[in-house]
Amino acid sequence: MVAALFLTSLRDNGRLAARFCSAPVLRLPVLLLWVAVFGGSLHAPCTTFFYLSVGASQEQVGNISAIISVVSMLTVPLYGHFIDATAGALEAVAAAGFCCALGCAVRAAALSVAWLYAGSLVLGFGAASLLPSVLSHLSSHCAPDEKRKVVAAVAFQTSLLRLDGQSRRC
Repeated sequence: MVAALFLTSLRDNGRLAARFCSAPVLRLPVLLLWVAVFGGSLHAPCTTFFYLSVGASQEQVGNISAIISVVSMLTVPLYGHFIDATAGALEAVAAAGFCCALGCAVRAAALSVAWLYAGSLVLGFGAASLLPSVLSHLSSHCAPDEKRKVVAAVAFQTSLLRLDGQSRRC
């Protein structure tokens, strides 16, 4: 019984992933999320070592990570308000994706600890908001009875990508 349920869930996830990729209005937000999750998982084990190589102290490494979390906690409600007030989930996806990409680029090009702080600040504006923004966009393009399957599929897909990214070493 459990095996049959698991296989059904895998089939549903495969169908939804194919649907996400085949519908032009869904493709870009989903691919953006997949790339962000997989890419973040790939570099996560090496990030601290990179910070240290730029010259950050152990305390600064903790502060840089905390900046992302604090800014994310403050901005997620703003994204939610924007989506509710304007029905602009796709715009929220674009803003979150832009902040993630710019923040990562600034950190990757960091020549000093100040750059790491700046990149983390920008990254915080998009990091935690990308997933809810993509889910909001996807759920606005599906039938009410499909919403739980969409949320479950995205959770499964991002977990799988995170696991795959973490299994690779720097």
